[in-house]
Amino acid sequence: MIISWILVAAAALTDWWAVENDRPKVELFAKPLVMVFLIGVVLAIDAEPDHARWWFVAALAAGLIGDILLLPRINNFIGGLAAFALGHGLYIGGLSLMAVQGVPLLAGLATGAILVAVVARPIVNALRGHKLAVPVNIYIALSAAVVALASASGRWLLAAGAIAFALSDALLGSDKFVQPAPHRRVWIHRLYHLGQAGLVAGLAI
Repeated sequence: MIISWILVAAAALTDWWAVENDRPKVELFAKPLVMVFLIGVVLAIDAEPDHARWWFVAALAAGLIGDILLLPRINNFIGGLAAFALGHGLYIGGLSLMAVQGVPLLAGLATGAILVAVVARPIVNALRGHKLAVPVNIYIALSAAVVALASASGRWLLAAGAIAFALSDALLGSDKFVQPAPHRRVWIHRLYHLGQAGLVAGLAI
C-alpha cells in the first residue's frame, strides 16, 4: 500500500514539474500515470463500503480518459468534459452508498452552493449564449453534488478531495472561458491530483 502511494506521489510530482517547466513530452506520460496508480490504490485498499470500490475505479478510469483527451497534444475539451462529467456521475454513485450524516450534509450543501454562487459564477456569466453553456452548467452541478455527498459522509478526506477537485475545475474553466493566467495550469494539476487522491484516501476510512 505504501509503495502504491509512493508511486502516485512520484508521478504527480513529475507531472507538476513537467507543467511548470513546459515539458509536454514528460506530461504526456506522467499525468495519466497518476490515475493508473490511483486505480491500483483503490484496488488494494480496504474500502468502506466495499461495493463503492468499483464506482471509484470506474470514476478514476473516466478521469484517466479525460486526462488523455485534455493533454496539450490532443486538446479535446468537449471529450474531456464528457469524460469528467461521467467520472463525477460515477463518484456520485459510489458516494451515495455511504451513510449520510445530518450536519456534514448541511455543510456540504452550503459548500457546494458557495462554490457554484461564487467560484463558478464568472464562468457561467462568460458562457451566456455560448454553445457550451448547457454542458458546462451540468458539469458544475455534478461537481457541486460530489462536494455535497462527500461532505455528507462525514469523512474529511473525501470532503477535502471533492473540494480540491472542484477548485481545480474552476481554475480550468476560468483559464479557458474567463481570463487565462500564467502558471495557472500548475495549480490546476496540483489541486486535481490532490482532489483525486483525497477521494481515494477517504474511501479507506
